[in-house]
Amino acid sequence: MKLGIIARINCHSCIRIARRILEIVPPSWEILVEDKLARSLNRKGTDFRNIDADIIIVIGGDGTILRTAQLSRGKILGINVGGLGFLSEVEIGNIEESVHNLINGNYRTYDVMKLEVYINDKYFGKGINDIVIHTARISKIRKFSVYIDDRFMENTSADGVIVATPIGSTSYSYSAGGPILIPSLKAMVISYIAPFGSRLRPIVCPDSSKITIKIIGKFSSLVIIDGQREAVVNGNDRVDIKVSSEKLTFIELKNSFYDRLREKLIKDVVN
Repeated sequence: MKLGIIARINCHSCIRIARRILEIVPPSWEILVEDKLARSLNRKGTDFRNIDADIIIVIGGDGTILRTAQLSRGKILGINVGGLGFLSEVEIGNIEESVHNLINGNYRTYDVMKLEVYINDKYFGKGINDIVIHTARISKIRKFSVYIDDRFMENTSADGVIVATPIGSTSYSYSAGGPILIPSLKAMVISYIAPFGSRLRPIVCPDSSKITIKIIGKFSSLVIIDGQREAVVNGNDRVDIKVSSEKLTFIELKNSFYDRLREKLIKDVVN
């Protein structure tokens, strides 16, 4: 078994957790520790981009998981340290039990979709959460044309447009008023950030669709993948988004999507 371990940068709790995991895993396993974490553990490290493992334990929050999904390869098990951690399976109090279950093969896996992004027909990258086209300047509204399968939907004035996967529908899109999509749905959702005078509401599209966003006007905007990568687009530029044939695999121990939804989002609303 080849195990990768990646942690949030400058996180003392993450270092302690990584050290304990290294004490638990069988000595026969090959361990790849990300460079910055390895220096804190006095171990030989591996560049983030060269981690290709059967399983990757990610210690941190959703941002660390999204960064791992961008740069590394392997099934992901997230340990939440700090924030909401919606993509994380394990909370701090369950680490040892969870690692033992992992060692004994007591887990399930599930796949999530990735989105491919093209800017003016040139490939830009893939994301698992969302693609955001956002004004490059604070408090400066922009105009966007939205197309689905090359069919015009609407011109809208807004701070931005979000195209999210089912997993990403619980994140920025949800904050912008979009619906939550169950992960088994083969769909994407288009949501708008602070739309001005638009009657259009979030739209759910099948995963076979191609979504096109055209930038109207002379001012620039940003295309952002999972909050990790960004590129500048200008007036008349076109951003095409479609579902990739490539998937990302997560490890599930006890908590299902519905458990996390209830505990991390719905419970806060009810309370």
